[in-house]
Amino acid sequence: MDCVSVQSTYDLKQYSSVPAYGLKLSFGHVFPEKRHQNIRPSLRQTIPLLPLFYRYLSYYWKVNREGRQCLMDYYDMQHSKCIYGTPIGGIGSGAIGRGFAGEFCRFSLKPGLYEYNTVVADQFIVTIRDENDQTIFQSLLSTYARPKNPLSAWESNLDPSKCHYIALYPRSWSEIDLTQYGIKLIGRQVSPIIPHDYRDTSLPCAVFVWTAENVCDKDRKVSITFTFKNGTGSKKQDAEGNPTTFPFGEGNAKGVAIKQKIAGMECTYNLACKVSGDTTITRCHKFDPNGNGEKLWMDLKETGKLSDKAVDENLKGKDVGVAISGEIALKAEATGEVEFCLAWDMPIVNFGKKLKQYSRYYTKHFGNSGEGGPRIADYALMNYHKWEQQIDLWQRPILEDPDLPDWYKSAIFNELYFISDGGTCWFTIDPNDDLSFDDPRIAYGRFAYLEGHEYRMYNTYDVHFYASHAIANLWPNLQVSLQYDFRDSIFSEVSEPRKCLYDGKVSARKAKDSVPHDLGDPWEEPYILPNSYPIHDVAEWKDLNTKFVLQVYRDYYVLSQLAQANAENASKFSSIEFIDKESLFEMYAHDNRNRLSPDDKANRKSASMYINETNGKVYLMDALVYLKAMYPACKAVMAKSLEWDHDGDGLIENSKFPDQTYDSWVMDGPSSYCGSLWLASLHCMAIMANKMDQPDECVKYSDILEKGKRSFEEKLWNGTFYKFDTAPGNKDTIMSDQLCGHWYLKSCGFDYELFPKENVRSALKVIFENNVKRFCNGTLGAVNGYIQAAQPDKGHPDWTTIQSEEAWTGVTYGLASLMIHEGMFEEAFATAGGLYKTLSERLGMSFDTPEALYAERYYRAIGYMRPLSIWAMQTAWERRKQIRD
Repeated sequence: MDCVSVQSTYDLKQYSSVPAYGLKLSFGHVFPEKRHQNIRPSLRQTIPLLPLFYRYLSYYWKVNREGRQCLMDYYDMQHSKCIYGTPIGGIGSGAIGRGFAGEFCRFSLKPGLYEYNTVVADQFIVTIRDENDQTIFQSLLSTYARPKNPLSAWESNLDPSKCHYIALYPRSWSEIDLTQYGIKLIGRQVSPIIPHDYRDTSLPCAVFVWTAENVCDKDRKVSITFTFKNGTGSKKQDAEGNPTTFPFGEGNAKGVAIKQKIAGMECTYNLACKVSGDTTITRCHKFDPNGNGEKLWMDLKETGKLSDKAVDENLKGKDVGVAISGEIALKAEATGEVEFCLAWDMPIVNFGKKLKQYSRYYTKHFGNSGEGGPRIADYALMNYHKWEQQIDLWQRPILEDPDLPDWYKSAIFNELYFISDGGTCWFTIDPNDDLSFDDPRIAYGRFAYLEGHEYRMYNTYDVHFYASHAIANLWPNLQVSLQYDFRDSIFSEVSEPRKCLYDGKVSARKAKDSVPHDLGDPWEEPYILPNSYPIHDVAEWKDLNTKFVLQVYRDYYVLSQLAQANAENASKFSSIEFIDKESLFEMYAHDNRNRLSPDDKANRKSASMYINETNGKVYLMDALVYLKAMYPACKAVMAKSLEWDHDGDGLIENSKFPDQTYDSWVMDGPSSYCGSLWLASLHCMAIMANKMDQPDECVKYSDILEKGKRSFEEKLWNGTFYKFDTAPGNKDTIMSDQLCGHWYLKSCGFDYELFPKENVRSALKVIFENNVKRFCNGTLGAVNGYIQAAQPDKGHPDWTTIQSEEAWTGVTYGLASLMIHEGMFEEAFATAGGLYKTLSERLGMSFDTPEALYAERYYRAIGYMRPLSIWAMQTAWERRKQIRD
């Protein structure tokens, strides 16, 4: 569907106007609470970690000596600048951050690596001319505090109190009141983040639409100028990029580009303005971004256009800026638009060790020659109305649901920023990769995102377990792709010996038949070198294997639900083809049984046509075929996990070291967290064995499960909640995540097959009363651990470790999701709402959401994966609504 037909069938104003919900700030907003990451553990917390600290110093020195950046840098931590708004870009091709006051201020174009630079030359400028064609106002369309140099001639003449920002990811709006000059401006930013779309969502671009309304009774001319420089604001890196510039025209896009290298990788910035009869487009192919900027500024001020006067032909130095301007003439009370696109074409990238090159997924449609930028810009300018229609159709049912609180309507979309801004990579498959013809990665590529901006490990699996609800429900084929990577890694091993920082023991980097902690560090070589995490021997972690099994079954459930849904209703904002009879892979094998061979590489392209976008359709993987592909790996990791049931009671035991996602919090013996995950995975394995027609295995898992259920209740249930573990010193510790296994079973469509309903409800009430309400009066989510006392006012957070006294954003959202499943709606939205409102209204961390918050003063790990678990709240809400209806 082209943009013209979309506009003719759907009211453009309905889906492009400023929304009623979202993050809303004035340009001059100052957040009232200041926090930082300079955490000071107590003496009690510090003593057990001293050996780890000294080993970390040695590790830190070694990594820096090798020219790498430490993947968890506790020496030079990033602190939130409290400036961020909606970032730009699709999924997997790098992202560029925007500030709510107009900055271009965070770059993650190098795979997995961030640069927190605000680039002064990256700006929008407005020029207003009166009925006599005289300039009456000119200003940058940003109000942040810039340094005096460079570009000292450029002025910000806006009143921040009259400029307002609204963010509802993947879009944002800037309302700028210039009525004293006869104009009102609204700037709209659109990125192609569209559920169930695997083409446009991969594009490295954003569209900026500036709508000018003449609110006076005289004619006005309004020009908007878009300026940009090479690089990412890094002096050394930009200088080594050897940039060149050139103008281009492509379809309805007229623009100017900067060709350069970023960290040795070819990248072209493409600035374009949409050609229309109402817009006069001018451009400057070269100005000095390190000078005073007077030539360009005065050129605009004198004429409202760019001319040769703005060009710095004798530009010295290696930095260069470009600009493009669109001018519209407005009669009294008329409205017009200037439409821009920024597209960055960085088609082939590598990681730190440069062992392999990768092509970004968007190159599947626009080529990897490095010359696709103008076509991407033209495509974006011609299709962004369609994107907005699809975004609106996706978001509107949630925004118009009267039973959902206002804060949630902002949080559910704005927390999704991490799907593109998480150092995300999305690559095509190398033709030399040895994949089976029915492997979905052939069609949908390889997907990876970081644990966090500061914890730079790809697809950290214990954390992805929480975050995966967003991906599995919005882009299920990417979740499937990620799972295939982990399936393969389970059977692999990397024998390289490595000393664990926690205890000094030496172990293999990756053990066979175990789920890796992560798929690698971008400073090394992800996929080839998994398990970059250096602190523990993760082959002994008690939650990784079970989380793989549970995600496999959850994915099977989601794929089955989608396939059974009415195609028209389920895909109203996309073009999904639901296959509910015979899988596409089986169709392909049937059609090619006489000529298909395992070594026939030529047939892979044909295979991918069956599972890729064909005739505008996107095909979901068949749920049962997926289950068959994953089942052998599930069996392998469950066999490994069963070794941790040392007393044969059906429950695995923790090992007196932090052997799970709470990696500084020691669990001893059976624990509610790992035990609930283990029981849930046994339940799923029994069902999967039955579906695989393996009755003996079904009986085996069922027998272990029955023993484990009895042991779990006998050893951990204390009458009101499940104990943290069986260690006597932890008998009063209430863990907010104690029902994690039950939460996942609920997400898989189960009910109370394992955990008694009355126990679940009792435990949730205890958690809400203590971990939520008695922790910062319910304004900061659920603290991980809380010590119950006989007198309620004597209780307190568990200060045993730094993590037990933290509130984890993603765990809080997961807990709220479980409360929704259990019909505890008021408690759910109070639990999650207190946390989100503190983050967005008091701390200014909406677009670099941290992993953890403390009761006061501190946060930890900005820009984190786990908060994507908020989408589990939405799936729980929708299923409860189905039950009620």
